Amino acid sequence: MARAAQKLFITQPALSKCLTKMEDELGEALFVRRPSGVELTYSGECFIKRAYQIMRLYDEMEHEFCDLNQMQKGILKVGTAERLGAMVLPKVLKIFHTKYPNIHIEIVEASSHILEEKLLMGALDIAVLCLPLKNENVRYDVFYEDSILAIAPENHPVKEMAYEKNGGLYLPLDALRGRDYVMTKRGRKTREAAERILKYLESDYRIDLESYNIETVVRLVAGGMGMSLVPQVFADTYGTGSGICKYHLEEKYNPFWQWAVAYCGPVGELSRPSRELYYILCGKD
Repeated sequence: MARAAQKLFITQPALSKCLTKMEDELGEALFVRRPSGVELTYSGECFIKRAYQIMRLYDEMEHEFCDLNQMQKGILKVGTAERLGAMVLPKVLKIFHTKYPNIHIEIVEASSHILEEKLLMGALDIAVLCLPLKNENVRYDVFYEDSILAIAPENHPVKEMAYEKNGGLYLPLDALRGRDYVMTKRGRKTREAAERILKYLESDYRIDLESYNIETVVRLVAGGMGMSLVPQVFADTYGTGSGICKYHLEEKYNPFWQWAVAYCGPVGELSRPSRELYYILCGKD
C-alpha cells in the first residue's frame, strides 16, 4: 500500500480511503487486508481484468490519434524478459527513437509468463521474449537464433575430447555424460534450453549448483565449479577470458534457442508505434 501510494503521488491514508469508497460503491471487497500487505479477492481479480480492458480501450484511442498525427505524439509499452532487454533493446530503441523522438517509450521488465499475460490483457503493446511461449493466443515472430554452448573450466578433462569443425571447437555428446553441472533454476528459459540437450544424457549427469542469474552460472564455471550449457550470447558477454572454454554441439541435438517479438492480433492491426518497432526487430525497417 505504501509503495502504491508513493507511485500515485498521494498519501497512504488517502489511498486507503479511496479503495474503501470504491468497495462500498461496488458492494464487494476487492482486497483482503493482512499484516504483510493486501491480496486480491476474486472480485478484485475481476475488477483488475476489467480495468485492463478499459485501459486498453484508452490506449487504442491514443493509438488512433498517434496514427493521425504522423507519430508526432504517442506511447509505446514494451515488455522484455529479464536480461534479454539489456541485450536487445539499447540498439533497436535507439533506432526507433531516432526516427520517432516524440513517442514516449515505457519498458516493463518481468518474467516471460507475466509478459504474456500483460500482452493478452492489453497492458503491453509488444514484447521481446525467449521461446517457447506458454500461451497459444500470443503471436510471435523469431528475429534471432543463438547457439547453446557447452562451457567448462579451462583445465576441465573434456578439453581432451574436443574436435575442430567448421572453424570451431565441438564436443561429442559422450563428453557431457557423468559431469557436474552449474545451471539456472527450473522455470528459467536458459534452463529450459539446456534441458533440451540434457535429455539426451538420460540422467547421466549431476546438477550441483543452481542460480537465478545466468551471469553467476558462467562465472561459477570459470571458477572451476563444473560445466554448464548456456546461450552463446551469455557465454561471450560474461566469459572471463581464459577462465572458460566454449564448445559447440552437433545440430542433431538442437543446441539453439530463439528470441521472438510477441504481440496480440495481426501485425497490420497493431498500433503504428508497435508496427514500427516490430519492423526494426524483424529487419524489415
